[in-house]
Amino acid sequence: MKFQRSTLILVGAAFLLGAGVLIAESQRSQFPTATTQTATGPILTFEEADVATLTVDRGDETLVFEQDDDGNWQMTAPENAVAEPGAVAFLLSRLNTDSPLQTVTMTADQATDFGFNAPVGIVTVTLNDGTEHELVLGGPDFSGNANYAVIDPDPWPPQEGTEYSVLVVTRDVANGINRPLEEWLMPVETPDAEAGEEDAAIPNGSQTPEDAAEPNDSPATPAAPEATENDAETTN
Repeated sequence: MKFQRSTLILVGAAFLLGAGVLIAESQRSQFPTATTQTATGPILTFEEADVATLTVDRGDETLVFEQDDDGNWQMTAPENAVAEPGAVAFLLSRLNTDSPLQTVTMTADQATDFGFNAPVGIVTVTLNDGTEHELVLGGPDFSGNANYAVIDPDPWPPQEGTEYSVLVVTRDVANGINRPLEEWLMPVETPDAEAGEEDAAIPNGSQTPEDAAEPNDSPATPAAPEATENDAETTN
């Protein structure tokens, strides 16, 4: 029995449509649909002045910062140095000011799909009262302009049968975590730079205080008086 050409075309189109639906459903199962609830609050709720320590675990290195009673930030690891306050404030501001773009649900077996098997970083904020908050930043979303993140996950790493609420946060969070180490430190003036500034402050041809205190020429030694004839006779 021969099939009409139009029938074969319809069967082929139906087959392709079915395959497309299966592929779409497979992708949807990997990345759940975002909830309709709109996030209105910040990622975390705290005041910068209440933060005692900030830890940024970037996998290959861990940065630790402490805030003293005067509000000054000090890096204690991997170096012991004065921290750049703007770098610390930027990351904390992303956490306590920015709102999540949306929220999705993730099961434990989807952690790799969201990039949590190799997180961009883990940020731990410890407050003066001992309260501790943790943000685990995963991989980028579909747009590439945001990242997936979980807040205070329990348990972690993900365990089978557990669902997690995953936030989609702006790329600024990743930028704050990935900042080069030298940008976390307050610039220190080198002795050569300080000497150069002092030299620049003295006009060319001017005397320094030390030069002014020293006379340029030594006083001339008085010449001995010439002997006269009377002096010669008196001597004889």
